[in-house]
Amino acid sequence: MLKESFWWPDEPRRGLVLLVILAMVILHQSEVVGIVDSTTLVFGWLPIQLAYDILFNLFGVVVLYAMYRLAPEPPTDVFEPASGPESTETPSEVTGDGR
Repeated sequence: MLKESFWWPDEPRRGLVLLVILAMVILHQSEVVGIVDSTTLVFGWLPIQLAYDILFNLFGVVVLYAMYRLAPEPPTDVFEPASGPESTETPSEVTGDGR
């Protein structure tokens, strides 16, 4: 089951994404980088901790996009609408005519 999941690094790209995620978990702690309680300013007005958090979040968006592109297509039977006796909607709810 684990080998069939997205997280199993069966391709080099997936292994790289997994390593980047693990590195981000570690780098999310500002103490590791050593910028906690720093008074250094970026561009003369932006505290370095805030700049680090902004860049970290932007990089996270890039990683999420890479994960989206690498994820396999979901099975088509997951998105089939419910029909038959299992359906909880009445015909009036489906058509919206209120009868």
